[in-house]
Amino acid sequence: MLTNNKTKLRLFSGLLFAAVLMQPIGFSIQKVSWFDLFKRTASVDDVRGWTKIQSKEGNCQAHFPKEPEHLSQKMKMQHDNIELQYDVFVADHDRKAVFMMLVARYPSEVSEDNGKKNLEHFLNTILNQNPNNRLIFADLVTVQEKHQGLDFFIRTNRVYFKGRAVQANNCLYLLAMECEVNNYNEKHFNYFIEKFQIK
Repeated sequence: MLTNNKTKLRLFSGLLFAAVLMQPIGFSIQKVSWFDLFKRTASVDDVRGWTKIQSKEGNCQAHFPKEPEHLSQKMKMQHDNIELQYDVFVADHDRKAVFMMLVARYPSEVSEDNGKKNLEHFLNTILNQNPNNRLIFADLVTVQEKHQGLDFFIRTNRVYFKGRAVQANNCLYLLAMECEVNNYNEKHFNYFIEKFQIK
């Protein structure tokens, strides 16, 4: 059973804290392009009524099944005197799936090399949160023709966690859908990912 949105918001914030502040664990991403095999475009009927949100802080927009809950916080970086600011948006779809967007803002722009390391580290941390996590695939991608991205698909027992992380300028974006296996809807996920835009 999926947790409610407020609990999910707290859990997701905790995951961010762990992913950003823990040391990298040396996971190596293999380029597997299975994601393209499953890509389909959502029809208008499937996503009628979805809500467009604008994140001024993250300079981006996304579409959710309904108005998402929003959490904004700051946290100190490990071994540094700088703060990381982040916003998390969470909304469920008929209590069958949870859609999440996280925008983490670093104090300065992240280089291309460090951007790739951040994406690999983020996925590695998610995988190591639960010994039952199984990586179905991870694929490095280019988003909006210029930003580094990482598509991933994880299964934990009977729950899927599928998403895309994007490193752009001084921001790390994470878009994800979590659902039980029998509630998985590829069209909704693709619409969520495809409608996301960094301005």
